[in-house]
Amino acid sequence: MRNSRFRAFDIPNSLLLRFPVRCRECEERMYVSLVRAMEISRATKTRRLERSVHGSGRGSTGSES
Repeated sequence: MRNSRFRAFDIPNSLLLRFPVRCRECEERMYVSLVRAMEISRATKTRRLERSVHGSGRGSTGSES
């Protein structure tokens, strides 16, 4: 799961503390609770940080000149 872009038609759900997320496998968009959305956001930030520290692995030889 990852957070999905917030759109104007999401406002009624946000008033109910439900926020849009998207499945990474099937790309289906759905709504989850505020707590779950925050967990997903935290996990996504951690994943990005790990990629920036370790590199994306694309085209990297592992040595710098």
